[in-house]
Amino acid sequence: MPQFVTTRTAGRIGYLTFNRPEKLNAMNNQLLDEFSAEIAAMGADPDISVIVLSGTGRAFSVGFDVDPGNGGSDAAAGLESYQDWESLRRNIQRWLAVWDTPKPVVSAIEGYCMGGATMLAVCTDITVVGEDAVIGWPAIPLGGGLLSPTTAWLVGPKKAKELSFIAGSRMSGAEAAALGWANYAVPTGTAIERAEALARQIAKMPLDLLRLKKLALNRHLDQRGFREAILQGAEWDALAHTAQGTHTMTQKIKELGLKGAIAWFHSEENA
Repeated sequence: MPQFVTTRTAGRIGYLTFNRPEKLNAMNNQLLDEFSAEIAAMGADPDISVIVLSGTGRAFSVGFDVDPGNGGSDAAAGLESYQDWESLRRNIQRWLAVWDTPKPVVSAIEGYCMGGATMLAVCTDITVVGEDAVIGWPAIPLGGGLLSPTTAWLVGPKKAKELSFIAGSRMSGAEAAALGWANYAVPTGTAIERAEALARQIAKMPLDLLRLKKLALNRHLDQRGFREAILQGAEWDALAHTAQGTHTMTQKIKELGLKGAIAWFHSEENA
């Protein structure tokens, strides 16, 4: 029985929900493995035509869990370069499995959607956000080339570069919809309702036609480079993890703790 995700069905709609609210649905290895297993099972279920993905509590997800004390993800493991690349690529392939799921996946985002969770949202087919949702990048630079190239497909290169170059960049749900990152921004607390309404409309379409429609659109985007651009993020981020700037920040975290390192980075001392 999964511990950190929950599932249910209603008619032809499947619901998959992150359920680690005390950690703002931070993705440790167990949550990631449970998510991958459940999304695959729903994708293979002929009685489900559309999947709605959401998070319990105050966040969709704050991204990869970087605290080993919380049973963190491999993102926190301090791996050697090749192992680091393998780990990053493995998690990117989890999101591409959502992209390849043979039926639409609708993400309903309330609260925080940070770091690696932003990549997952991009790989869903339709996204509904609460107007006050926070779509964000890490508060201090610990890598590079992973998140923003994915985001660039939806918001364009200029905005993606701004989000990448300024640590701690954020978009509100309303901004995300205006930029094309999300389909709709709705009053806070109603994202799941709008997602369900869309899912009910989608579920009227025969499943075989839904699969063909999604495949046709995704193949077009893959031919333009979507899949390779996202996979290359593992290479750039693994390389960035070896940079002196990253080592400086990890040393600051050791000296000051995460909150102290964030405060130092954004202070006048770091000018």
